[in-house]
Amino acid sequence: MKTQRITKFAICFTFLMIFQFGFSQKASKVELPTTYDFDYIYKLKMTHKKDVINFDYYLKKDKAYFGFDSAEMSKGSQETKMFMVMDNDLGVTAMFMEMMGKKIVQKSKLKASDFKGDDDVSKYTFNTTDSKTILGHECEGFVSENDEVKITFYITDDVPVSFSQVWGANKKNFPKGFNPAWMKKYEDNGLMMEMIFVDKKKSKNSMTMECVGLEKTDFSINASEYGSMMSALGAGN
Repeated sequence: MKTQRITKFAICFTFLMIFQFGFSQKASKVELPTTYDFDYIYKLKMTHKKDVINFDYYLKKDKAYFGFDSAEMSKGSQETKMFMVMDNDLGVTAMFMEMMGKKIVQKSKLKASDFKGDDDVSKYTFNTTDSKTILGHECEGFVSENDEVKITFYITDDVPVSFSQVWGANKKNFPKGFNPAWMKKYEDNGLMMEMIFVDKKKSKNSMTMECVGLEKTDFSINASEYGSMMSALGAGN
C-alpha cells in the first residue's frame, strides 16, 4: 500500500469505500467563515507494522466541515503548528499554520473523485459480521472484501457527531451484497469506531485503525487571524 492510499484511509474512513474524496492542487480564493467551531474530538490510532500514528479529528454537530490534527503534520519542527479544516460546503481545504511568528492559511480546492482500478467499489463483496461494544458504544460489524484485501469495520450511530454531514454518499457503485438500508441508517450519525485492514498479498501493508476517545471540546479556529502566504512575506494580500 502506498503512503498516499494509507493517508486517504486515515482521513476518509466513514463507510469505508463509500465516502471518497480527492484533492486538486489549485489554490482557492474563497472567503472562509470568521471562525470554525468544534464540539467533539474524535481520537484515532492507526497501528501499522512499522509505526503507530495518532490522529485527532475535530467535529461539529450538524456542520459540513471537520478539523484534523496530528503530531506527524509538524514533525521535525517544534516551532511550526498546523491544523487542517476540510469544508465541504465551500469546497476547500484550509491549512492553518503558525510559523516564523506569522499566522498563515493556505486554501486549496476540494473535489469529489472516483477511485479507479484496485479501488473500484463494485469489485468488493459486502457482508455483516458480529457486533461489538467499543468505548461503551454498541457497534455493528461489516466486512468488505475482494481478491486483494479484507476490511472489517465497526460503526455506531450511538454518538452525537459524525462525518456523514461532511461527505455525501456515492451511490453509483455499491459493492456486491451491500444493502442501501445500511447507508440510510448511518447517514446522520454514523461513526466508525474500528477498522481492520488486511492485505492478502502483502501482510506488511495490513493495519488497524481504532477510535481511542470521543471527547467534548470548545476548540475553535479564528480564521480571520490568518493571512495568505504572500501577505506574510510582505507581498500584499
